[in-house]
Amino acid sequence: MSVTGLCQICSDEQAQFSCDRCGSVVCQAHYDPSTGFCTECANEVRGGRGDAGPR
Repeated sequence: MSVTGLCQICSDEQAQFSCDRCGSVVCQAHYDPSTGFCTECANEVRGGRGDAGPR
């Protein structure tokens, strides 16, 4: 699947990834490669621990 557009979290950077959980397209800074999730979903799955990154 081709990912195009701006990151749905920061709206500043070009999206390169799609979250396997919510489907949001996100930039590298807002993608967690260990889970395949955006940083917001990764943070939720981990019980709210960690930094979800800048908005």
